[in-house]
Amino acid sequence: MSRAQLLAAGSELLYREGYYLDRQQWQDWLALYTDDCVLWAPSWVGEHAQITDPQTEISLLYLAGRGRLLERIERFVSGASPASVPLPRTCHQVGNILLLDHAPGTMTLHSSFRVDYFRNKQVGAFFGLYEHRLVADGDAWRIAGKRITLMNDFIPTVLDLYHV
Repeated sequence: MSRAQLLAAGSELLYREGYYLDRQQWQDWLALYTDDCVLWAPSWVGEHAQITDPQTEISLLYLAGRGRLLERIERFVSGASPASVPLPRTCHQVGNILLLDHAPGTMTLHSSFRVDYFRNKQVGAFFGLYEHRLVADGDAWRIAGKRITLMNDFIPTVLDLYHV
C-alpha cells in the first residue's frame, strides 16, 4: 500500500472508533482492537513530563488486553460502575492525522482529539493527542496500541474509555 492508502485506511479506523464510542456500540468498538492490545493514558508528573512506566507508576488509564477492555465495558453497561450511571452522551472528533511510520503489516498514526460529553445536565470536554499503533489483520486493520496524552488532565468527576 502507498502512504496515502495507509493514511486513508488508518484515518477510517480512527473515525470508526469514535463513531462506535459515540453510539455506544461496545462490541463493534471492541472488535477494532487486537487480543493483546494496550490502551494507556499516562499521568503527568510535571508541566511537560509524563510517567514512562505504567507497571510502576500511576496512570490515568491502563488496560492491557482486549479482555480488560471487555471487563471495563461490562462494568459500566451493567451499572456496576456507579460513576458511569447514566452513561454520558459523547461526541468524538479526531483530526490532524499523520502517518508517523509504517512497515509491512503495521503503522503508527499520530492525531489530535476532542471529546465533548453531556451527563446529568452538565457539559464537559477532554482533549489531547493520540498515538495509535495499528496492525494488519487480513484485509482490515486493528488497534494494537493506543496512547492517549490527555492535555486537560484535571478530571472533574470520572474518566473512562468513552471519554477518550
